[in-house]
Amino acid sequence: MDFAKYIENRSLKKVPKVGVHFEQKITPDLFWCVAFVILDLTKSNHELIFTDQDIRTSSTYITLMRDYFSKAPQENAEGEFNKVSRYQLEVMVYAGLLNKNNVRPSRYSINQLEILQYIAQNDFSASHFLTAYVDKFIADNGLSDVFEAYHKDPTQDKYEYIKQAYLQWARINTNIKGANKDHTNRVINKIFNLYCCAHNIPGEDGSRVKSSPCPYSYLIYKRTNFRDVDLPRGMTRSEYKQFLTEQLATVDQEGVLDSFMKKAKDEVKKKYNMDSEIEDIAWGYAPDRVVEAHHILPRRSYPQFAASKENLISLTPDQHRSLAHVGKYNGPLDPIFQTVCLQVKLDHIVESLTSDEDFYSYRNFVSMVNAIYGWQLTEDTAANILADMLNDRLKVLQPQLA
Repeated sequence: MDFAKYIENRSLKKVPKVGVHFEQKITPDLFWCVAFVILDLTKSNHELIFTDQDIRTSSTYITLMRDYFSKAPQENAEGEFNKVSRYQLEVMVYAGLLNKNNVRPSRYSINQLEILQYIAQNDFSASHFLTAYVDKFIADNGLSDVFEAYHKDPTQDKYEYIKQAYLQWARINTNIKGANKDHTNRVINKIFNLYCCAHNIPGEDGSRVKSSPCPYSYLIYKRTNFRDVDLPRGMTRSEYKQFLTEQLATVDQEGVLDSFMKKAKDEVKKKYNMDSEIEDIAWGYAPDRVVEAHHILPRRSYPQFAASKENLISLTPDQHRSLAHVGKYNGPLDPIFQTVCLQVKLDHIVESLTSDEDFYSYRNFVSMVNAIYGWQLTEDTAANILADMLNDRLKVLQPQLA
């Protein structure tokens, strides 16, 4: 989804002392979590009016906070739970995704359902929205000069200029009081790293500018998640991945993820006229067959891409059940055919983006190949370079296909 079309038509210029534009707990994974809970809460009626308390007391929210983010029970950390949900809701209001009635307690309703559905797919989708949002916020609030200066020369001094400029801006436009800079620094650091990650330039960690481009891990609230960074003591990588997959499956029982996944599958099959995307008889193609949507990266191993259209490919039943899987349907994936699927999907993503369609995310596809192959590519990686890398991998797997 191209958020620029939505964002460019919405002013994010701050009215002094009005609204919450950003907060220290605004991160892609928390933003995704609350969007996910909102859609679960309103799945029977998207016009439903809800409160912050409705979010915090939902079983889905409690499960995610406890098992995904490793939070203490809500009764032991009520203030923490309140901040997480309220900050996400308020920024969604500021961005125009939600409506808000200011009568206490504040009541919310969905204003931009399609965008909220995209954000609720996974934290990567949420990061796509937040980076577009941050770029527009910087431009609309007169902060472009200091950010562009850092972009050209990413040094500690230029970063300090950004913090000073933001502090001056915040004293005029927000309700901060006193001379303590700690809160504004924590907020600008979140904005700063989103900007740096999007533009592939060094970010900050511990208030120090790093020497290499800002990694995605700097953006998320819980770095020890299914991306296997700093695994919990006593757990192997496979044990941790299985644990989190089971926890996400628990949340999935609420039906939200299944609903998104079915919608994405239907859209992919419809886009290719209910035909296979791999129209090559060497790869089992037969015309005039029903089709099935196949997860290129398996859902259980990569739940973050379960509802991503970039991870779904339309295949005939024979291709799906005989070539994609080894031995049996739903068995292990064949690595050769998996690579072929990635090659074809990349071609179709490029075709779609070249036609100015708002259907696929190249950035999400890059995240997928990074996840499965351990690569460190950025969204600025040219598609032809990525295509060559996939072809090289196919040569290694089956030289005669080269």
